[in-house]
Amino acid sequence: MASPANPIGQASFSTTAYSYTPLVSDGDDIVSRSGTVASGIGILRRGAILKIDPTTSAITAPVAATDCNCILVNDIDATSATVPATVYVGGKFKADAVIWPGALSHSAVSDNLRNFDIQIESVIYVDGTLVKSAPTQEEQKNAEAVVAANVAAASTTTTTTTPAPGQTAAGPSDSPWAYLTGDQKASDPQLAEAPTTTTAAPTTAGASGSAAGPGGGLFGGAATTTPAPATS
Repeated sequence: MASPANPIGQASFSTTAYSYTPLVSDGDDIVSRSGTVASGIGILRRGAILKIDPTTSAITAPVAATDCNCILVNDIDATSATVPATVYVGGKFKADAVIWPGALSHSAVSDNLRNFDIQIESVIYVDGTLVKSAPTQEEQKNAEAVVAANVAAASTTTTTTTPAPGQTAAGPSDSPWAYLTGDQKASDPQLAEAPTTTTAAPTTAGASGSAAGPGGGLFGGAATTTPAPATS
């Protein structure tokens, strides 16, 4: 039998290490139910936003935001067999821990989940970056561009026309972490590294021989002298 999502919720003793992913943001009002995942769907990770049929309890990947009505409790492998699974159907969850459906709008998914009493809460990191439960289209597009550029840079060793990460996200952006797949979060977290903006130091004019570069300029070359403003 699969381990419970949170061992703290049951009286038990064990010396076995337990890998727990903090997904639930408020454990007071969690509702879950059982279902099955059909063979061939593959590996699904804890936190994946899915669809459960209320009549048959069949759990599938959503193809539209209106399909989203549950969150997977534990990792499952339905590669070659139909397997039982447990999903959350109510509660509050962290936006940085859920695994969003790839091509769907995070804002639309969050809005639909609220119809099923599932609240996705934004998460702010200590460095000030923010994973939003309902980013704007521009914020989502820019975050996706960062991930796409990082993936492209990591998958090639030749010169390409793919823009560098620092050239992809202009303007406001959601945290790229929210746009990684479950496997990427586990094995390639560096793909969510936001681009760093580098600003060239301004060139300054000074007296000949007073600056660090050869020839007197700040970065080398001839130095120039700026006359003092005239005073009356």
